[in-house]
Amino acid sequence: MRQKTRMIAASVVTAVALGVAAPAASAVEGSRTATTGVTLHRAAAPSGAVEVYPEVELSSQAEAQAEGERVAQRGKLDALKSLLSKSKPLFKAAVKAAKRGSAAFHRWVNSLSNFNPVKWAIKASPSYIITELINYLAHQAI
Repeated sequence: MRQKTRMIAASVVTAVALGVAAPAASAVEGSRTATTGVTLHRAAAPSGAVEVYPEVELSSQAEAQAEGERVAQRGKLDALKSLLSKSKPLFKAAVKAAKRGSAAFHRWVNSLSNFNPVKWAIKASPSYIITELINYLAHQAI
């Protein structure tokens, strides 16, 4: 059981690490290539003068990239949820800590052994993923 948990946690840590690195790299690349298309429309004003109204449209590439990042974040959260649910005592302790608040949850994570892969999977996650995880755990019934 312990070996199985370690293997699952190691794969989650790898997925989280790659999941964090890939969107960050694509965000840097995307900020260089993703541009907003600006189209200018000319409308005749009543006085005969011409006014210019810009319409800003996001490119489909930027929208697709944003959607891909949302899907990647959901996958990281689901991976952490499944990792915690594999061990019942660990899950109970995580729920108990999450119900006491964010600071208590972080203290609980820090109290885990340095050899515990769950600790490093949680610590490797971005703060907004941890916040979502705490919200999920706080609403669980033990």
